[in-house]
This record gives sequence, structure tokens and C-alpha cells, in this order.
Amino acid sequence: MYWLFLVLPFLHDFKMSVCELIYEPTDKHFEVKVYLFTDDLTQALTGDPRAPLPAREAISQYILQHLELYVNNSRQELQFYSIRQKEEQTLLQFRTPALASSPSGVYVKNDLLLEKFSEQSNMVYLMAPGKSRQVEALGNNRRNASFGW
Repeated sequence: MYWLFLVLPFLHDFKMSVCELIYEPTDKHFEVKVYLFTDDLTQALTGDPRAPLPAREAISQYILQHLELYVNNSRQELQFYSIRQKEEQTLLQFRTPALASSPSGVYVKNDLLLEKFSEQSNMVYLMAPGKSRQVEALGNNRRNASFGW
């Protein structure tokens, strides 16, 4: 029985993702990092938490359907940058094009994995140099957040 635990992928009961919105003032863009449990992501995309991780195009498309970023009331195009997998986590990175002006307000819609897991929590962090880190917890009851600048 013990060897079975070593062979099967890590599965967990706690459903949570983390999204970091990081403003880079030098280039006037946002870096967006999304951390997901690999088994949750795989289950949402394939129906099987033990299936191989889908292609990056499928994952990127899924993220872009469920995550929206608005800066100064203007929707930002999130451009896929990279994907990395470490143990039971998958990290996806996106970037926005350079902003025309400095941010005065940020709005995010994040309903990642909520169609699959009703107990899913999506933590969103806004970080910028010289600003205090702001945090919002999203889920089925609340799928968007506004951050003051």
C-alpha cells in the first residue's frame, strides 16, 4: 500500500490559486503571475486530475478566458510569457503592453477553476514599488476586485 502513495500524483482537498499583479514602473507594464495546483488545473481542462498537463496553448487560453485585468478603466491584453511546473504547482506568467500613463486604479476579474470547484479561493495580490501590498480573496461569492492606487 505504501508504494501506491509514491506512484500517484499529489492530490489535495484545499482549492486555492494565487495571482500576483506586479507593476514594473521602468517599462510601465504589469507582470501577472498565476500559481495553480497542477492537479486542479489538469482536472479543469481534462476532467482527470491525474492526466498529463495539457499543452501550454490550452492552459494559456483557459487562463485568458477566466482572468481579466483593467488598468485606468482600460482592459489590458495579457500576453503569455512562460509556464513552469515545480512539484505540485504550475506557474504561468503573462505581461501587459506598456501603459500610456501611470496606473491610477486596477480592477481584476478572476474566476479561475470556479466552474469546477465551488470551494475554490483565488487570492489576488497587487504589488508596486513604493506601495503597500494589497490583497483580495475571491471565490464563488465574489469574482472581482478593485484596487486603489
